[in-house]
Amino acid sequence: MCAFPVGFWNYVDIANQDASAVRDWADAGMTLTMGPNYGPAAAEVKKMRRILDAAHEAGIRVILGDRRTPFTCCKDKGEAAYASDAKAAIKAIGKHPAIFGLHIGDEPGTEHFHSACRAMRIVKELAPHQTPFHNLLPWYQGVHTRVGFADWGEYLDTYTRESGCEFLCYDCYSQMNPGSEGWDMYFRNLNEFHAAARRNGIPFWTTLLSVGHFRYRCPKEDDLRWQLNTALAHGAKGILWFFFYMRAPHCNYRVPPVDEHCERTETYEWLSRVCRTFLKSTAPVLENLTLRRVAHVGTSWGGTPGLDPSGRIARAVSQQGTPIIVSEFDGPNESEWVMVVNNSQTDSTYANIVVRGRKPTLGHVRWMGAEAKLDAKNPGEVNACAGEDYISADMWLAPGQMELFRVEGHDA
Repeated sequence: MCAFPVGFWNYVDIANQDASAVRDWADAGMTLTMGPNYGPAAAEVKKMRRILDAAHEAGIRVILGDRRTPFTCCKDKGEAAYASDAKAAIKAIGKHPAIFGLHIGDEPGTEHFHSACRAMRIVKELAPHQTPFHNLLPWYQGVHTRVGFADWGEYLDTYTRESGCEFLCYDCYSQMNPGSEGWDMYFRNLNEFHAAARRNGIPFWTTLLSVGHFRYRCPKEDDLRWQLNTALAHGAKGILWFFFYMRAPHCNYRVPPVDEHCERTETYEWLSRVCRTFLKSTAPVLENLTLRRVAHVGTSWGGTPGLDPSGRIARAVSQQGTPIIVSEFDGPNESEWVMVVNNSQTDSTYANIVVRGRKPTLGHVRWMGAEAKLDAKNPGEVNACAGEDYISADMWLAPGQMELFRVEGHDA
């Protein structure tokens, strides 16, 4: 099983979920996800252990939703009482191999900032072998009034320093507003969180949308693929989906992966195909790569720079005029990698990238992680032509489709 984190937000109470749910998780391509919410009662802990057993057998790690460990409890009860409860929560489950860590909370405002940071520290000290999970607000106009920081970078740096977090995680759904009106906010967040993660030497995760609500439309398969691959192109190292189970119908939430009848929907089938295809193709490679730079070609959103032709990628063109994203990554043993993503949610395109180098070749990452070497003599499904100081690759890209290549050949 690929170790790249792919999961979802789980709001179901353990009274309504048992180990059979793990089959839904596995069939959807989840590798690291949230379990149901549970409490200290012996029957609930025993039921949670059975879920963990099933998850471990399926190769899935679980974020524990113990009701005693949210940061709000740290503020309400005080640090000493919170530490005592957290210690009991950790002891109750033990060192089960399926455990990722305890869920500490979501989107703290100014009044909970200190408590959220302290809760993270306390839980990590009590269970150093686990990774506590905590989620932050996205940047949006006026968010400073909720978090108490005028500068978003300062906010993320302060949180990272005071919480000791091992990765940053946040949620953003504006990309599913009508048209492209929310794209600036979406891409700005990807850029802000990646920059903060790089400054602090940790990865970042992002939560994407899998259920229609408010003004956000119900994502189709192309939308799900687009969200996943644009996040990866901006350096995301973990993906969560909001949300998976409907529970009772409410507000205008509709067509999640599993609906109010506990039945898999069309969204489930789309999400499953998108996640499993990723896990069986580029994920095993991407989990070991580090983003060096990203550029938007055509229209740029969220302050993402245009293409700097002095890098590995000297040129990128979308024949049908869709915007595209090109990224450069560093890999193990000083390897170099390039990625191209069709940055359209609706239209396919025939794209071209030109990669600089001295007699370069490209290794195209294919199905099941196989790599096909591209040069003028071996074009494959990606047409390639090469010269002394470049290689050009042409390919069809569906909406949101991503292709990944390993570059061989010294920089020109």
